[in-house]
Amino acid sequence: MINIQDRHTVFEILKKLQSDATPLFGKMSPQHMIEHLIFALSFSNGKLPQAIMVGERIAKTIKHYTINTDKEMSIGFKAPMLGDDLVPLTYPNLESAIKYLKEELNTFDLYFKNNPDSKPISPVIGELNYTEWIIFHNKHFTHHFKQFGL
Repeated sequence: MINIQDRHTVFEILKKLQSDATPLFGKMSPQHMIEHLIFALSFSNGKLPQAIMVGERIAKTIKHYTINTDKEMSIGFKAPMLGDDLVPLTYPNLESAIKYLKEELNTFDLYFKNNPDSKPISPVIGELNYTEWIIFHNKHFTHHFKQFGL
């Protein structure tokens, strides 16, 4: 399991990611995957506040599965805010996207240092505190790193 708090290891693993790598599942390119992780981090670090997009019962079920179990994220799960097509890339290349991922992780830490009681909303899980966001991001990073055999 990836631990986003161990940044050295996270970015050592990402050094193995090649821009032309073929995913083992899904249709994201390596850069799309990194930008997708940045997008999810922006929900939790105060930059892109979200509203819940599923019913309360579904959110509770997803939260239990994601936060309260050791189960990995399912291949093929699609969050409702994601369309069928890949979104246009934001950064000029994979290296710059990885650099920005590092900045977003630092912003995440700073956000919760300054707002320790905050519970930013995940569109499919609902409110999450710092510890719950760590669990989510660990599982989310692990899921997408496995997408590229990392």
